[in-house]
Amino acid sequence: MKEYLLLLRGGKPLSAKSETENKAEAKAWGAYMGKLGEKNQFAGGLPLVAGGMVVSANGTLSEPVNSGKEGIVGGYLIIKADSIQKAAELAKDCPHISNEGNIEIREIAPMPAM
Repeated sequence: MKEYLLLLRGGKPLSAKSETENKAEAKAWGAYMGKLGEKNQFAGGLPLVAGGMVVSANGTLSEPVNSGKEGIVGGYLIIKADSIQKAAELAKDCPHISNEGNIEIREIAPMPAM
């Protein structure tokens, strides 16, 4: 199986939802992550703290990259799948989608020999 990075963009923040909605979302995340774990498809991932910095040849900005309507990356998952299409099927079940977010999927390339 290959590994894929799922970048979780956008979505409604916790503060914009009721306690009941947040509890339901936490339960959905538990079920989703449990399912990935049972099938040995979870390789890592965590939510990200708001804010950040961008470093480039032009200097340093004290803000994360915002891809316009796509939203700021709020977390990531690394999953295992046989193809990018299979990774997309796994991503469709992610609770982030029902939280008005979107997910960018990128295959993780193996490190070339040095």
